[in-house]
Amino acid sequence: MKAWHIENLNRIKLVESVLPKKEGEIKLKMSKVAISSTDFAYFASDGDPDKDNQVVVPGHSAVAYVSSDDGETGLKLGARVVVSPFVRYDEHGVRKVKVLGVDADGLLGDFVSVPEDNVYALPDGIPDDEAIFAEYIALGNNVLNSLEADKGDFVVIVGASTLGLILSQLALYYQMIPILVDLDAEKLALAASWGVYYLLNPTYDNLERRVEEITGGRMAEASVYVGDGVPFDCAFRLVKDKGEVVVAGYSVRSGHNIDVSDILAKQLRVIGVADGYGEMSSAINLLANRIIKTEGLISARIGFDEVPEMVEQCVEYPYQYNKILITVD
Repeated sequence: MKAWHIENLNRIKLVESVLPKKEGEIKLKMSKVAISSTDFAYFASDGDPDKDNQVVVPGHSAVAYVSSDDGETGLKLGARVVVSPFVRYDEHGVRKVKVLGVDADGLLGDFVSVPEDNVYALPDGIPDDEAIFAEYIALGNNVLNSLEADKGDFVVIVGASTLGLILSQLALYYQMIPILVDLDAEKLALAASWGVYYLLNPTYDNLERRVEEITGGRMAEASVYVGDGVPFDCAFRLVKDKGEVVVAGYSVRSGHNIDVSDILAKQLRVIGVADGYGEMSSAINLLANRIIKTEGLISARIGFDEVPEMVEQCVEYPYQYNKILITVD
């Protein structure tokens, strides 16, 4: 197998190695792998020198083909599948979830072996360009499942990242009222084309005043922080007293300094959601039924051999692309 190893900007290399198939795993020929600008920027940083087993292979969204018949799963040679990056494991008797490409080496290679439970057959009606986003829909479902917010409640989504844009659609589907906040007018326009009505830009809008107007003075029942480009404290300032705040995403996110005064003054409930475990089947169904739109989320397309050049570009402009689709085959 061949996989891109990214240790830092000066150490990006294509590594060839033998791919052993462990018991309970299935070997896949990768077809499409999606990476974000922020993923590439993170992997090209120097990282934490004290961190053990540092991940060097990115990629947590992928479509692939089964490379041999698998009797356990019933999947045949050549079956088209989507890979779930959410791997359940036990640590000191506690069940936890790690994410491929974040907590363990990811999917940016020509072949990978993953646990059989992480492979989902794709219906013919879902093209690769849509299937690649199943992971984000699964994560978005877990975000909304973590909230006590109900139908008719206002949910502020801070950041029009890939996850933020998908969350806005999920909120509409579950009959909540999303208020999407971002600095990028093009991303807000994309959300508007999907029917997201309340769109705020901190450059032009007084956020507190506008959310107060939209909600009839009560502020939002909940907020979700999913993007690095907007100040973190927006997630706290725009919710009502005793409201809910979810911080969602993966650990490739840059660090934030948090002023806890709003959390304490408003007695907010703060939750972290970092995986979409258990929701991949639902995500595929939402795509098959055309509930979630994805056109416009892929910002760039490159070949497998063009990865180093794209990494350099993403380090310089880490918020430039929502998703970069890499064709492996």
